[in-house]
Amino acid sequence: MRAVRSLTTAALVLALASTAVACGGDTGQDGGHTAASGAPQGAMADPGADENGKTAVAGLGKAADMNGVVELVKSATECDGFNHDNENMFADIDGDYVEDDSALAAQITATNKAFSIKDRASCSGESGIDNVHKLMLIDDMATFEAAYKKFQQSDGDTHTRYFVGQNFAVQINARSSDEEALVRVGTLGINCSPNFVPPAGFRNEPAQVDGCVLTDYVR
Repeated sequence: MRAVRSLTTAALVLALASTAVACGGDTGQDGGHTAASGAPQGAMADPGADENGKTAVAGLGKAADMNGVVELVKSATECDGFNHDNENMFADIDGDYVEDDSALAAQITATNKAFSIKDRASCSGESGIDNVHKLMLIDDMATFEAAYKKFQQSDGDTHTRYFVGQNFAVQINARSSDEEALVRVGTLGINCSPNFVPPAGFRNEPAQVDGCVLTDYVR
Protein backbone atom coordinates (compact mmCIF):
# COMPACT_ATOMS: atom_id res chain seq x y z
CA MET A 1 0.00 0.00 0.00
CA ARG A 2 1.07 3.52 -0.58
CA ALA A 3 1.61 5.95 2.26
CA VAL A 4 -0.11 9.13 3.37
CA ARG A 5 1.96 12.01 4.71
CA SER A 6 -0.72 14.29 6.08
CA LEU A 7 -4.04 14.18 7.88
CA THR A 8 -6.74 16.79 7.52
CA THR A 9 -9.99 17.12 9.37
CA ALA A 10 -13.09 15.42 8.01
CA ALA A 11 -14.26 16.81 4.70
CA LEU A 12 -17.90 16.19 5.45
CA VAL A 13 -18.20 18.05 8.73
CA LEU A 14 -21.85 18.80 9.46
CA ALA A 15 -21.72 19.32 13.23
CA LEU A 16 -19.18 19.92 15.96
CA ALA A 17 -18.72 17.69 18.97
CA SER A 18 -18.61 19.65 22.20
CA THR A 19 -15.93 17.51 23.82
CA ALA A 20 -13.15 15.44 22.30
CA VAL A 21 -12.30 12.02 23.60
CA ALA A 22 -9.23 10.31 22.23
CA CYS A 23 -10.52 7.51 19.98
CA GLY A 24 -13.70 7.12 22.06
CA GLY A 25 -16.75 8.74 23.57
CA ASP A 26 -20.48 8.94 23.07
CA THR A 27 -22.04 8.84 19.65
CA GLY A 28 -23.43 12.36 19.95
CA GLN A 29 -26.75 13.66 18.68
CA ASP A 30 -28.72 11.84 16.01
CA GLY A 31 -28.23 13.62 12.71
CA GLY A 32 -28.93 10.82 10.22
CA HIS A 33 -31.45 10.77 7.43
CA THR A 34 -32.03 8.82 4.23
CA ALA A 35 -31.37 10.26 0.80
CA ALA A 36 -33.86 10.01 -2.03
CA SER A 37 -31.76 7.21 -3.54
CA GLY A 38 -32.16 5.17 -0.35
CA ALA A 39 -28.51 5.53 0.60
CA PRO A 40 -28.10 6.50 4.24
CA GLN A 41 -26.72 9.88 5.16
CA GLY A 42 -25.67 11.24 8.52
CA ALA A 43 -23.55 13.71 10.45
CA MET A 44 -19.85 13.50 11.04
CA ALA A 45 -18.47 15.73 13.74
CA ASP A 46 -14.97 17.12 14.07
CA PRO A 47 -13.27 16.45 17.37
CA GLY A 48 -13.76 19.33 19.75
CA ALA A 49 -11.04 20.93 21.85
CA ASP A 50 -10.25 21.30 25.50
CA GLU A 51 -9.58 24.64 27.16
CA ASN A 52 -6.10 24.60 25.62
CA GLY A 53 -7.45 24.15 22.13
CA LYS A 54 -5.96 20.67 21.84
CA THR A 55 -7.24 17.14 21.48
CA ALA A 56 -5.49 13.94 22.47
CA VAL A 57 -5.45 12.70 18.88
CA ALA A 58 -6.05 15.64 16.58
CA GLY A 59 -8.08 15.19 13.42
CA LEU A 60 -10.10 12.11 14.31
CA GLY A 61 -13.73 12.31 13.26
CA LYS A 62 -16.68 11.42 15.47
CA ALA A 63 -19.89 9.85 14.12
CA ALA A 64 -23.31 10.96 15.26
CA ASP A 65 -24.68 7.58 14.15
CA MET A 66 -24.00 4.77 11.69
CA ASN A 67 -25.18 6.95 8.82
CA GLY A 68 -22.34 9.31 9.63
CA VAL A 69 -19.84 6.47 9.32
CA VAL A 70 -21.33 5.55 5.94
CA GLU A 71 -21.01 9.11 4.70
CA LEU A 72 -17.37 9.27 5.76
CA VAL A 73 -16.58 6.04 3.93
CA LYS A 74 -18.52 7.25 0.87
CA SER A 75 -16.31 10.34 0.81
CA ALA A 76 -13.27 8.08 0.37
CA THR A 77 -14.52 5.15 -1.71
CA GLU A 78 -17.62 3.58 -3.20
CA CYS A 79 -20.04 2.35 -0.51
CA ASP A 80 -23.29 1.03 -1.95
CA GLY A 81 -25.91 -1.49 -0.89
CA PHE A 82 -25.89 -0.41 2.76
CA ASN A 83 -26.78 -3.38 4.94
CA HIS A 84 -27.77 -2.87 8.57
CA ASP A 85 -28.59 -6.50 9.32
CA ASN A 86 -26.54 -8.51 11.79
CA GLU A 87 -24.80 -10.73 9.29
CA ASN A 88 -21.43 -12.41 9.50
CA MET A 89 -19.63 -9.71 7.51
CA PHE A 90 -16.85 -9.54 10.09
CA ALA A 91 -15.46 -13.00 9.41
CA ASP A 92 -11.99 -12.09 10.60
CA ILE A 93 -12.93 -10.88 14.08
CA ASP A 94 -16.15 -12.96 14.23
CA GLY A 95 -14.26 -16.16 13.56
CA ASP A 96 -15.23 -18.88 11.09
CA TYR A 97 -18.47 -18.45 9.19
CA VAL A 98 -21.41 -20.38 10.60
CA GLU A 99 -24.71 -21.01 8.84
CA ASP A 100 -26.86 -22.00 11.80
CA ASP A 101 -28.94 -18.96 12.75
CA SER A 102 -28.72 -19.46 16.51
CA ALA A 103 -24.98 -20.12 16.40
CA LEU A 104 -24.50 -17.04 14.19
CA ALA A 105 -26.50 -14.85 16.57
CA ALA A 106 -24.45 -16.09 19.52
CA GLN A 107 -21.21 -15.52 17.62
CA ILE A 108 -22.14 -11.95 16.70
CA THR A 109 -23.28 -11.18 20.25
CA ALA A 110 -19.98 -12.46 21.63
CA THR A 111 -17.94 -10.41 19.16
CA ASN A 112 -19.94 -7.26 19.81
CA LYS A 113 -19.37 -7.64 23.54
CA ALA A 114 -15.65 -8.42 23.24
CA PHE A 115 -14.99 -5.51 20.88
CA SER A 116 -17.52 -3.08 22.42
CA ILE A 117 -19.37 -2.82 19.11
CA LYS A 118 -22.55 -0.81 19.54
CA ASP A 119 -23.73 -1.16 15.95
CA ARG A 120 -22.42 -2.90 12.85
CA ALA A 121 -23.14 -2.53 9.16
CA SER A 122 -21.64 -3.16 5.77
CA CYS A 123 -21.65 -1.75 2.26
CA SER A 124 -20.28 -2.85 -1.10
CA GLY A 125 -17.34 -1.34 -2.91
CA GLU A 126 -16.36 -1.12 -6.53
CA SER A 127 -16.92 -4.31 -8.51
CA GLY A 128 -13.71 -6.21 -9.10
CA ILE A 129 -11.87 -4.34 -6.34
CA ASP A 130 -13.63 -5.63 -3.24
CA ASN A 131 -16.90 -7.07 -2.02
CA VAL A 132 -17.64 -5.57 1.39
CA HIS A 133 -16.60 -2.74 3.69
CA LYS A 134 -17.10 -3.28 7.44
CA LEU A 135 -18.46 -0.42 9.54
CA MET A 136 -18.70 -0.32 13.32
CA LEU A 137 -19.85 2.14 15.95
CA ILE A 138 -17.83 1.60 19.12
CA ASP A 139 -19.05 2.16 22.68
CA ASP A 140 -15.63 2.05 24.34
CA MET A 141 -12.57 2.44 22.12
CA ALA A 142 -10.13 1.11 24.73
CA THR A 143 -12.09 -2.15 24.84
CA PHE A 144 -12.10 -2.31 21.05
CA GLU A 145 -8.35 -1.70 20.90
CA ALA A 146 -7.63 -4.38 23.51
CA ALA A 147 -9.71 -6.94 21.64
CA TYR A 148 -8.22 -5.93 18.30
CA LYS A 149 -4.70 -6.21 19.73
CA LYS A 150 -5.43 -9.78 20.83
CA PHE A 151 -6.91 -10.61 17.43
CA GLN A 152 -4.14 -9.06 15.34
CA GLN A 153 -1.32 -10.55 17.36
CA SER A 154 -2.87 -14.03 17.27
CA ASP A 155 -3.56 -13.67 13.54
CA GLY A 156 0.03 -12.70 12.80
CA ASP A 157 -0.96 -10.03 10.28
CA THR A 158 1.37 -7.02 10.38
CA HIS A 159 -0.58 -4.80 7.97
CA THR A 160 -2.82 -1.89 8.92
CA ARG A 161 -6.32 -3.20 8.19
CA TYR A 162 -8.69 -1.18 10.39
CA PHE A 163 -9.07 2.59 10.59
CA VAL A 164 -10.58 4.36 13.58
CA GLY A 165 -12.15 7.65 14.50
CA GLN A 166 -13.15 8.75 17.98
CA ASN A 167 -16.05 6.30 18.22
CA PHE A 168 -16.04 4.14 15.11
CA ALA A 169 -13.89 1.67 13.22
CA VAL A 170 -13.96 0.62 9.58
CA GLN A 171 -12.22 -1.83 7.32
CA ILE A 172 -12.40 -1.13 3.61
CA ASN A 173 -11.41 -3.59 0.93
CA ALA A 174 -10.27 -1.26 -1.82
CA ARG A 175 -7.27 0.38 -3.42
CA SER A 176 -4.51 1.82 -1.26
CA SER A 177 -5.46 5.24 -2.66
CA ASP A 178 -8.91 4.78 -1.10
CA GLU A 179 -7.33 3.99 2.25
CA GLU A 180 -5.24 7.14 1.88
CA ALA A 181 -8.44 9.10 1.22
CA LEU A 182 -10.05 7.54 4.30
CA VAL A 183 -7.17 8.80 6.43
CA ARG A 184 -7.53 12.29 4.99
CA VAL A 185 -11.19 12.56 5.99
CA GLY A 186 -10.79 11.83 9.68
CA THR A 187 -9.34 8.43 10.58
CA LEU A 188 -6.02 6.86 11.51
CA GLY A 189 -4.99 3.27 10.98
CA ILE A 190 -4.67 1.13 14.09
CA ASN A 191 -1.82 -1.36 14.20
CA CYS A 192 -1.13 -3.65 17.16
CA SER A 193 1.55 -5.82 15.57
CA PRO A 194 4.52 -6.33 17.90
CA ASN A 195 7.33 -3.88 17.21
CA PHE A 196 5.40 -2.09 14.47
CA VAL A 197 6.84 1.40 13.94
CA PRO A 198 5.78 3.63 11.04
CA PRO A 199 8.60 4.98 8.86
CA ALA A 200 10.05 8.35 9.75
CA GLY A 201 7.80 11.23 8.75
CA PHE A 202 4.52 9.45 9.43
CA ARG A 203 2.27 9.79 12.46
CA ASN A 204 2.95 7.43 15.35
CA GLU A 205 0.29 8.27 17.93
CA PRO A 206 -0.10 6.18 21.08
CA ALA A 207 -3.41 4.33 21.17
CA GLN A 208 -5.34 3.88 24.40
CA VAL A 209 -3.97 0.35 24.74
CA ASP A 210 -0.25 -0.32 25.13
CA GLY A 211 1.13 -2.14 22.13
CA CYS A 212 -1.13 -0.41 19.60
CA VAL A 213 -0.36 2.72 17.61
CA LEU A 214 -2.40 5.04 15.41
CA THR A 215 -0.78 6.02 12.16
CA ASP A 216 -1.32 7.67 8.78
CA TYR A 217 1.03 5.11 7.21
CA VAL A 218 -1.04 2.58 5.29
CA ARG A 219 0.40 -0.55 3.74
